[in-house]
Amino acid sequence: MTACGPSKKVAKAKANYANMQNEVKGQNQSEIKGMSIDGYVLQNNDRVFFNALRSYLVSSFDTAFVSFNYYNSLDSTDATTYYYLAQIKGRYNYLKETLKDAQKSVALSPENKWMQSFYAGILAFNEQYDSAANLFLAIGRNNPGDRENSYLAASRLLQKAGKTEASIAILDTLLSYHNPNDENILQEKQAVYLKSGKMDEALKVTRQLVEAYPLSPEYLVQIVEIYELDNEPLKSADALKVLEKQFPKNEDVTSYIFGYHLKKRNVDAVAEKLKDYLETAESSQEKDLSILNQIGAYMSGNRGDTSVLTYLSELTEKIVKDKPNNLSAKRLLASLNLYGGKEEEGVAMFRSLIGEHPQNYVLWTPLLEHYMYVAKFDTALEVLNHMEKTFPDSIDIPFNKMLIAEWQKNHKTALKHGFTGLDLAQKQKSKEKEILFYNSIAHYYHELGQNKESDSVYDALLVKDPENVMALNNYAYFLSERGERLDFALNLSKKTLEMDFNNSNNLDTYGWILYKMRRYEDAKFYLEKAVTVAGDQVSAVILEHLADTEFRLGNEGNALKIWQAIDDAGQGSSFLKRKIKERNIYE
Repeated sequence: MTACGPSKKVAKAKANYANMQNEVKGQNQSEIKGMSIDGYVLQNNDRVFFNALRSYLVSSFDTAFVSFNYYNSLDSTDATTYYYLAQIKGRYNYLKETLKDAQKSVALSPENKWMQSFYAGILAFNEQYDSAANLFLAIGRNNPGDRENSYLAASRLLQKAGKTEASIAILDTLLSYHNPNDENILQEKQAVYLKSGKMDEALKVTRQLVEAYPLSPEYLVQIVEIYELDNEPLKSADALKVLEKQFPKNEDVTSYIFGYHLKKRNVDAVAEKLKDYLETAESSQEKDLSILNQIGAYMSGNRGDTSVLTYLSELTEKIVKDKPNNLSAKRLLASLNLYGGKEEEGVAMFRSLIGEHPQNYVLWTPLLEHYMYVAKFDTALEVLNHMEKTFPDSIDIPFNKMLIAEWQKNHKTALKHGFTGLDLAQKQKSKEKEILFYNSIAHYYHELGQNKESDSVYDALLVKDPENVMALNNYAYFLSERGERLDFALNLSKKTLEMDFNNSNNLDTYGWILYKMRRYEDAKFYLEKAVTVAGDQVSAVILEHLADTEFRLGNEGNALKIWQAIDDAGQGSSFLKRKIKERNIYE
């Protein structure tokens, strides 16, 4: 069967449009201007407009597009028509045309906040941050009920544009309508100052937060961190003393202070604070040991410094001997053994502690995590089965079983555990875990080639959580790989960019869908941006997508250069070597 060439496709599309336009015109019956129906006074061509609106509301966007265009030819001064035309073009991601119609709608109806908001969102998507911010400010000024959200949006856009002072001025204006110590707005100011490197101003705002919320240690911690960022070690140390004085028995604060001294290798202080922490932690024996996060953070930045783990193990062992009933000390020593190269001793200690305290959940998790980390999956499953008997309502148990099955490429088993976890999450009304299992189940269906089921789960997930970036991005990408419902996929992907435009994976998905739609110039723009955003961490997938696009645009040299670089790195798709050898595209 011979495929239609581009000229035939264009001709067919024009013929379809003409047929739809004739149908629309045929539905337009003359109205008697001034006639009243249920209190509404008819105007010329009302039937065309309402038919267009009806088509839009039932998602018949092709018919709506033709109908609104026809109505526009009858009345080119109607703002609502341009608004709906912009909405439809936006759904199909024709950015320039969307901007043009959205701008006309605002020009014709400058007080309509919905039209202004839509236009501002499109401007922001097009990185016209100043113009978008001005529109949001106008919405906030004219609509007090929308003031906070609109002003915050304007402030964030100006920050993206690099206009720190203007961003702060908006937040100060917003504060004038609120309590001067409004926590959310002050946090926004603090973030703006920190991102722009204005440490003195950030400190001032943080001190205001400390005074306004004296029971929250996080703001005193932030003062310490700001001094550290500003290379002010003496002031940082003084701020730490204030933090310790105000929260002497707070486990998380004690853990943070320990980590602070650990980073600075203050040996005496580390020993003292370790002892303080373990005494404080005894009041909550069923909590995770937050001090391990501090040790882990230190080791991440100092991978070669294994002597620290040895030193901490020796300190903890001494504490265990001095205080043999301190469970927190025993837990920490067992963990340090696991992470410090004494796995057998660590495993033996945890098994002994579990035997003494089988109902303490946090004693099981380090042992489980160890077996999973070293890929002893059978042993990990044995631990999980024992845990399941003691903790039948734990959502983490089916979750970890699901992960093990996924790592073993056993997607059917992973799917089974995913449904078990989903059932528990729904019974316990844990929306976060419910969404996590929905995402996993949809992914496993995809891996099993059960696309209908995968799509159905994603549809259900997006009803529950319409702004779930992982679901939006994965669903869109899977559809693009299948070449199905590309307009819908592009719209899903667009939502991810509206929430986070500087995410290389989201940009790659959007660009790849455009590639699949044969909009190669548009695809190249977003794929190049994905490469720029990813920087040194750019994936072979993104680079190969860009190379394929270059090839489609006739830039064979650029494509071959990128393909070859990917191949030299030992990466790329199963088609890569064939692409290079035969200088052609294979997907």
